[in-house]
Amino acid sequence: MNGLLDQLGKKVADSWLTTLLLPGMLWVCTAALAWQLGWAHALDPGAAEPLIRWLDGSRPAGQGIAVAVVALIVAAGAGLTAAGVAAVLRGVRPVAARGAVARWLRAIRRRRWDRAGRLAERLEADALGAAVGSVVAGPEIAEARARQHAIGLERPEHATWVGDRLRATALRIHRAYGLDVTVAWPRLWVVLPDSLRADVAQAQGSYAAAGVLVGWAVLYALLGLLWGPALLIASVVLVVGVLRARSATEVLCQLVEAAVDLYGAAFAEQLRIPCDGALTPAVGGAIDELLRKEPRRSAPPVADPVPDRLDEP
Repeated sequence: MNGLLDQLGKKVADSWLTTLLLPGMLWVCTAALAWQLGWAHALDPGAAEPLIRWLDGSRPAGQGIAVAVVALIVAAGAGLTAAGVAAVLRGVRPVAARGAVARWLRAIRRRRWDRAGRLAERLEADALGAAVGSVVAGPEIAEARARQHAIGLERPEHATWVGDRLRATALRIHRAYGLDVTVAWPRLWVVLPDSLRADVAQAQGSYAAAGVLVGWAVLYALLGLLWGPALLIASVVLVVGVLRARSATEVLCQLVEAAVDLYGAAFAEQLRIPCDGALTPAVGGAIDELLRKEPRRSAPPVADPVPDRLDEP
């Protein structure tokens, strides 16, 4: 037990160091530099000399310790704030998806997806018209489909690639198995082996970490009010966060589909729903109906098991 607690403590300490303190200290240093330079001397190294002299100056040990403690507290607070900003952005995303900007971005993505699809269809039609042309156009068709799938596996319904990729996973699973993965996933999770659950948890952690990077981008953008180069830092952090979110989402969606493909039949058997061989849309529909726990329309009404008055028999 002591060894387990020691390992857990080390993991927690490493997590705090890598996700809170180190990024927080970088932000604190940038904030100090932004405060010292400002917009007037944004790219003037000489303007930073007073800050460097203050840091290198001799001072009592107690004062140095106090400065270090304050810096660590501010760094940890900045890390928690970045995580909080990421949580807030996830919460307001459904509301923002109904705004004018989201509709504009969705329209752009739909036009790009439709244009790539029409190109692929034209190439496929040309390839069917001539045997020789089909051999030549094969790579072009694959490239056109790849461009379309890079925009979205399904016709875009969201303003961002991440939202459409998550939606496409649910659509593909429902189309193949008649199963609503959002309803089935918490129960299917219990059936999955530990190795697959660990991979899914790692992908979810990577997605959460990418969201925290977006939170750091917001904090650096606030420093841009004082110091211009902080806006460039915020842009770089934002791009990295978005790319990591896309990569983590792709891995997560692939793992979810693999979980349903490989363990959907075992999931049905655990629910005592007969499944002879691979999972079928009929079995998936039966699972969906069972898990939703909604009464059938053709079923007779069921009496309320709880009487209106406690004194009734």
